[in-house]
Amino acid sequence: MKLAAASATDQGLVRQNNEDAFLVDDRRGLFAVADGMGGHRGGEVASRTAIEALRAAVANGAPLHEAIGRANIAILERAAADAELAGMGTTLTAVIAIGGSQVLIGHVGDSRAYLLHDGALQRATDDHSLVEEMVREGRLTPEQAESHPQRAIVTRALGVDEQLAVDLYTIDVTEGDRIVLCSDGLTTMVRERDIERMARTESDPQRLADALVAAANTAGGEDNITVVVIDVLEVDAARAPDPTQLVSDEDAEQPSRSAVVAPPDPEPDAPPARERRPKGTRRRAVRGAVLVVLPLVIIVGAAAAALGWYARSSYYVGASGGEVVIYKGVPGGVLGWNPTVDEHTGLRVDDLTTLDRDRVTTNSSRGSLATAREYVQRLADATTTTTTSTTTTTVKRRTPVRHATTTTIRPRTTTTVAGTHG
Repeated sequence: MKLAAASATDQGLVRQNNEDAFLVDDRRGLFAVADGMGGHRGGEVASRTAIEALRAAVANGAPLHEAIGRANIAILERAAADAELAGMGTTLTAVIAIGGSQVLIGHVGDSRAYLLHDGALQRATDDHSLVEEMVREGRLTPEQAESHPQRAIVTRALGVDEQLAVDLYTIDVTEGDRIVLCSDGLTTMVRERDIERMARTESDPQRLADALVAAANTAGGEDNITVVVIDVLEVDAARAPDPTQLVSDEDAEQPSRSAVVAPPDPEPDAPPARERRPKGTRRRAVRGAVLVVLPLVIIVGAAAAALGWYARSSYYVGASGGEVVIYKGVPGGVLGWNPTVDEHTGLRVDDLTTLDRDRVTTNSSRGSLATAREYVQRLADATTTTTTSTTTTTVKRRTPVRHATTTTIRPRTTTTVAGTHG
C-alpha cells in the first residue's frame, strides 16, 4: 500500500500551551493523534509519552492494540515517578496499514478518524465521551451534544488505569480514499459537513491539514487543534491481514460486532418449499435440526452463565446517598443481575475534586474488588492532599475499560470512567 500523509497542529487562540501530539511514520505506515489532559505540563507529557511509546512498541513488532496498551503503562509509570504529573492522561487514535487494501484503527477517547470515500465523509470511530453515550442512548440529539456543557467529559483515556479497552476497526480502502485523524479541537469548532467539503475539494493533503486548523481557529480556536491527513495512493493485491495485527487471544472475551451474512440462493433443482418429502427425509431433517439447535442452546446457556459470573464478580466505585461506595456488579446491570452496594467507604462525594466527583458519579472505575479499594484509597489521598495543599491543579482525565473490539468497515461501517478536557 502506498500512502501520502501530512500534518498540522496549533495551540489555538485560548490555550497557553499545546497538549496535542501526533505521529507520522511513513516507513511503518503508522499515524496517530493524541490529545493530552492533566493541566500545566501534564497533558503535554502524556500525549508525547503516548506517541513515543506507540512508535517504539510497533517498531518492536507489537500489534496495534498491544502497542496502545504499552503507551498506557508508560504514562502511568511516568506519572508515578513525578508528583507534578499525577492525573495526566491522553486520548489516542492511531492508524496502521496492515497490507492488501486494509488499514487498522486503534482508538481510545474522543479524538476521531474519518474516512473520505467516493466524496462522502464517514466517521470511522465512536467517541468515548459522556455526550456521545447520551446521543447513542437517544437522550440527546447530535445538535444538542455540540453545545452540551458536559461535552468535554470523556469516558475512556490512556493514563488512568492499567486496564484499558482499545477499540479496533479494520477498514477496506481504495485508491483515492482519504483518512483524516484529528483532536476534538477541530470537531468542536468545525462541523462535519464543512470538514467533508474541505476534504473533498482540497486535493493536497498538507494544504488540507493547514486549512482545517485555520478553520478551527477562525471559529474561535477554543482548544488545541491537530490534524493528520492520509491519502491512499495505491493498494496492494488483496490478501488476508495478519491476525496478530488485530486481536490477541486474551482479548477474545470482549464481544465483537457481527457481520450480517445473506443466506445463499436456493439451488435450481431444490424441491418447492411446500412439497411433501418422504418420512425418512423428514426424520433426517428433524435429526439434523436437533443436531444444529442443541449446540446453540448449550452455547447460549454457557454464555448466559459466563455473563452472570462476570456481572457478579466485577466491582466499581460509585455514589449512593452522597457517599462514595463500592458496588458489586456492573453499572446498569446485565440480564437481571443488578449491582448492589458491597462496601461503604465513609467518603463524601462533595469532598472530592471536581474531576474525581465526575468519575465517581459516572461509575468510572471498574475491575476487581482490590482495584476498587485501591481507587477509593487514591480518592481519599487526593481529598487529603486537596484539603492541605495551598495550590490547585486542574486535572483533565479520561477513563479506560478492558478489552478490544474489532469492526470491519467495507468501505465503512463502524463499531465506555470519566474525566474532562478542553
